[in-house]
Amino acid sequence: VSEAEGEYRAALRLDPQFAPAAINLADLYSQTGRGREAIEVLRAAIASLAQNAALHHALGLALVRGKQLDQSLEELRRAAELDPGQARYAYVYAIALNSTGRRQDALSALKQNISRHSNDRDTLMAIISISRDAGDLASALEYAERLAKIVPGDRRIAAEVEGIRRQLQSAKPK
Repeated sequence: VSEAEGEYRAALRLDPQFAPAAINLADLYSQTGRGREAIEVLRAAIASLAQNAALHHALGLALVRGKQLDQSLEELRRAAELDPGQARYAYVYAIALNSTGRRQDALSALKQNISRHSNDRDTLMAIISISRDAGDLASALEYAERLAKIVPGDRRIAAEVEGIRRQLQSAKPK
């Protein structure tokens, strides 16, 4: 661990704007219970690379691990805004929103993400799950059917579609 730490620190001394070294060093710190140091490394890197989405995403995750949810949401949102081409950033931001009870904001972020990345399985699965949990079975079914078209033959997804259909049928007044 100390050898890897030394290498990452050396890389940052050579090029303080080498974001992958800061991210990897922060990840090493997080894995070894040094969360505060992980956050410090990432904040220092962001000070000179404020437009780097990967740094904001990594900081958001480090803050989640540190139970600093409000600050983490801000960093995850920033990452998603800075790099809308990266479906994962918006997905993680939406999951964080949902975990803090902001279901509608999460769904909004997910739907915006799926409009950019129409085949992103994680985003579709999240929309299905959150919609179903919210009692919006029609939306859950719509997105489940969409996912089934993207991954035909996936038994889990087919079972999900059928399960939602059954729920919708039993919810209809007789």
